[in-house]
This record gives sequence, structure tokens and C-alpha cells, in this order.
Amino acid sequence: MKRMKRIIYLTTIFLLMNYLKADAQLTKVWESDTVFRGPESVAYDAVRNCLYVGNLNTNPRNGMTYNEDFVSKTDLDGKIIELEFVKNLTGPTGICVAQNRLYIVERFGVVVFNLSENRVETRYRINEPRFLNDISVDDMGNIYVSVSDSDVIYRISGRKVEQWLTGKEIDKTNGVLADGDKLIVGVNSDSTLKAVNIADKKITTIAQLPKGIIDGIKKHKKGYLVSYFEGSLYLVENTGKYTELLNTRNEKINCADFEYIEEKGLVIIPALRNNKVFMYILE
Repeated sequence: MKRMKRIIYLTTIFLLMNYLKADAQLTKVWESDTVFRGPESVAYDAVRNCLYVGNLNTNPRNGMTYNEDFVSKTDLDGKIIELEFVKNLTGPTGICVAQNRLYIVERFGVVVFNLSENRVETRYRINEPRFLNDISVDDMGNIYVSVSDSDVIYRISGRKVEQWLTGKEIDKTNGVLADGDKLIVGVNSDSTLKAVNIADKKITTIAQLPKGIIDGIKKHKKGYLVSYFEGSLYLVENTGKYTELLNTRNEKINCADFEYIEEKGLVIIPALRNNKVFMYILE
């Protein structure tokens, strides 16, 4: 009887371990050719079932060209639909799709591209000498922009641009994600994932993460997917527990501001310095 119980116990543990492994497994679907120029961010358009890829041609810290960068449009198989879909951009970083518009951070502010009319609808100027980086839009249409070498997060609300939140608790924030009544932020000064209550700006810590450059953040049913620019992707649960799903550091493949299509289980990762985009399926 004891032997039988032990066999059942070991069998249960074995099945559980395999289940947990399968529950957090990434499998590569495709990788693009080197057709992009510094792909820094990817956004999914559910209406048109396509991807947009922001091309950050030259690091602004090392000199750059003006109005020569662009956002590409591809299908879900990685095939280029239009390489220079949105043109005349300067060092675009974070992008996102909301309200049938493509929101793009560039060096001087935010570009709003109307996807129904295929035209630039608005340009918001942000008078900020430091590095504007990621972007997210909440359910009310408010736009949040991180400044990754400062302790400032901007908000654009009703066409008003303001320093919405400042302080050492959000110093060197890169990734931002509007999630209901919260703004989720990846804070690189202390390697944390935090939640900011939009109504009262109260800040709570979701998880203490490894050191590195926290880049993109996307919603997951268990919590959030978080990328590290050095080449890692983590599943961060609401409990604070985190699991590394991908590590391409030895191959020197970056993991910048990625996209996650939850209903399809697809993770699309731009590798800025490799000039490629990779798609994985999360099983």
C-alpha cells in the first residue's frame, strides 16, 4: 500500500511538473529577414489583423536623422504589406493601437495616425529634452508616455499635455500599460513592476524583478508578460511570482517592446539591434 501511494505521488508530481512546463512554453513560429531598421516596438491591429513595427533607425543619443524613420505594416506571417506605412518620423519608440488609431512616440512628442483615413491626424508636442519612450492609452482615451531617463510620466488628456506623475518611485520607467483603473509601469531604478492607481496615483509594487532593462509590458490572464531588452521574457503573476519564458541573451538577440495577442496566444518580439522580428506561440 505504501509503495502504491508513493508511485501515485511521484506520478502526480511528474504530471504536474510537465503541466506547469507546458503551461508556460514558447515555441518559435517564424523570424523575419533583416528588412527592418532597428525594430523597437510592435503593435497588433485586431480590426485589420495586421502588425505595425516601429523602426528606430539611429539611437538619438548617438546622433540621428530627422523625419526619415517610419512604421512598417506586416501580416501575421511576417510578410511586409508596406515597409514605410507611416513616414516622416524621427526616432519612433513605443507604439500602440487604440480607438482605431496608431499612437507613436517620437523624439518630440506623440503622433496620432488615423487608421481609417490613413493619415496623420494629430501631433502632440512634448517639450522634454530627455528620452520619451513607451506609450499606452486608457479606456477614457488618455495617453500615457514614459521618459526612461527621468522620474516623469506624461499624460495627454483632452489635448492637454502635462507631467502627470513624478517621483523616485517611478524613476527610469520604460514600459507602461494602461490596465483598467491602473497604469502598470516597469521601473528600472529598482527593477520593479508597479501599479499606479489612476484615480489617486497611489503606487503599489507587484513584483521585485531581476536587474536589467525592463522594456515592454503586456496583459496576461495570470498577470503580465514583461520583456527585458537584453533578451528575456518573463511571466509575472499578480502574486509577485515570475517565470522566465525566453532567454536569447547568449545569442545576443534583443527583446524590445513586444506585442502579445492573447486570443491567439502569439508573442511578437522586435529585436532592435538584429533588425529582425520574431513570432512565438505561448502554450
